[in-house]
Amino acid sequence: MRAHAEILFCYALIDDNSSLQTTTTREVETTTITTTTADVSQQSSTTEDNSSLQIFTTREVQTTTEDVSHPSSAPDDNSSLQTISTREVETTTITTTTEDVSQQSSTLDDDSSLQTITTGEVQTTTTATTTEDVSQQSSTPATTEVQTISTAIADQGSTPEETSSLQTTTEDVSQQSSTPGLHTTTGDQSSAKYLSDQNSTIGSRGKGFVVLFMKHLFAATIEIYITSDSGVQINISTSENLDSTLKNQIDKVIDIPSSQVVTIPSGMELNSFQKEVKSIFIESSQDIFVTSTTDGYGTSGSTTNIPLNKLSTEYVVVSTEQSQLALAAIADNTRISITFKMRRNLPLYIAGIAFYNNSVFNITLHSFETYQIEHGTDLTGTVIESSSPIAAFSGSECTHLENIGACDHLIEQLPPTASVDKIYIVPPNSDDRDTLIRITALENCSFTYSVGNVNQTVPLDQYETFDTKISDNQTCSIESQKPVLVTAFGLYSKSSNLGDPSMTIVPGVNQYLNYYKIVVPTGYTNSYVSIMIKFSSKEFLRINGTEITTEDIVFENKLFANTFTYNVRVIKVTEGELTASTVDGERFGLICTSVAYYEAYGFSGNSLLP
Repeated sequence: MRAHAEILFCYALIDDNSSLQTTTTREVETTTITTTTADVSQQSSTTEDNSSLQIFTTREVQTTTEDVSHPSSAPDDNSSLQTISTREVETTTITTTTEDVSQQSSTLDDDSSLQTITTGEVQTTTTATTTEDVSQQSSTPATTEVQTISTAIADQGSTPEETSSLQTTTEDVSQQSSTPGLHTTTGDQSSAKYLSDQNSTIGSRGKGFVVLFMKHLFAATIEIYITSDSGVQINISTSENLDSTLKNQIDKVIDIPSSQVVTIPSGMELNSFQKEVKSIFIESSQDIFVTSTTDGYGTSGSTTNIPLNKLSTEYVVVSTEQSQLALAAIADNTRISITFKMRRNLPLYIAGIAFYNNSVFNITLHSFETYQIEHGTDLTGTVIESSSPIAAFSGSECTHLENIGACDHLIEQLPPTASVDKIYIVPPNSDDRDTLIRITALENCSFTYSVGNVNQTVPLDQYETFDTKISDNQTCSIESQKPVLVTAFGLYSKSSNLGDPSMTIVPGVNQYLNYYKIVVPTGYTNSYVSIMIKFSSKEFLRINGTEITTEDIVFENKLFANTFTYNVRVIKVTEGELTASTVDGERFGLICTSVAYYEAYGFSGNSLLP
């Protein structure tokens, strides 16, 4: 049974009659100054469209410096502009602590308000200054989304001859609704930007997500699985520019007591080389965990989705032959640069222009817009850079690994390069399926991998890859000097029709958590969770609150990694909601896999550094 409800977003809007307010701290020259500035908390509230923005400020300052503030009125009625500027302070000796400012703002259309925070120069003989931490909260009842703030870069043309990378500076902004619950929203969603206040969340859990579905070779059922530790309200929304037939099937509000599966119309699958508005945004009142799955006849794929606030401006693609990669923007005017790396230097034609290995393709996307690229060769090592955070996905429409078995759909949301680990344990697949392990270097490095009693050290250049393989009764440990991205490709079954290619971003040891709550998708013959845990804590593991029984363990082994002995188990589980935790609080890695008639999928419980 699938329950569907509607959810409401509530925000605060500053209308066209709002005023402009400026607060300025003037220049003061002294011989010695000691300044201690306390936190400044600001809140804005509006009740009607013609209401004004009220600011409540609590400030405690102990200083001998003169503080002068000047309010001013806006010269016109088009928008409200609030600016806080710190002017130059010339001293002989200054000791300054960090000012923590929390602000609320709302922006939407061309006449909306703009809030900026500027820190001016401080010229001193001796200065100790820490970085200013800025958090912003937005609420807008007549708008739908929250706008990100980022530093845009100069536009770049889309020519294959350009090979320079994007130079980006992105401000990290967290936003939070001023209301405890979420409510429905109206307005031009296609021009809005999303962020959620998730700074306190761990791993892949969060309050906001963007989901997309790459093109599948066959007719498929596409679904989003959502879990929460407590009852939550979910708002699922799409662009105002999306076809109304699709939009009316997707946009909804759902009250989720614990977990929920949401079926998405197949018309939301992306088409290659087209700008489309096929992003699906999910906002929640509490932290949730989200996975997305595509399931067609004899082929399926699944991925763990990454929270909005942990999206990045740089990704490295991992894929196979018959590659796909897809992008989703969460801010308007997001400039994206893709530097192709091709295993076979075959021409890739985009809008009639041929791109080759090391060619650079540039594109600008707005909020809700998506773009998919496909190529007949492996694009692993391709670098994606952007002026604002984006979501990046890679995989394959349908691929044969090792040219054996049936093809299968692959999809993974790529983790940001800054969240990639150095130490990994790769468990085996079951049902007589080997595992192809791909190690991708994010910079020049040397790593050591171990399979059984065999250890090998391998040097690897930036964006190059190294592949190795394990059977269904082996494990592999990987330890690198620098961050490397490790991907496990499950292969065909050598003895049955259960399983085919699958793709999973492997969690690093430092990405392990001590609690997971997932949904094991329905409709598969066998389902498993692979657990990688320190050997000393193996008996403290609990699945759905109970100890692991011997008959449920289909594989178990131990290996040495990161100066510890680890236990690796593959445990057969039932479909539906699943929790995994440790009584002693020890962290562990989790990968979920399932197989059916010539198909398989896999996803990790977390793919980010906590």
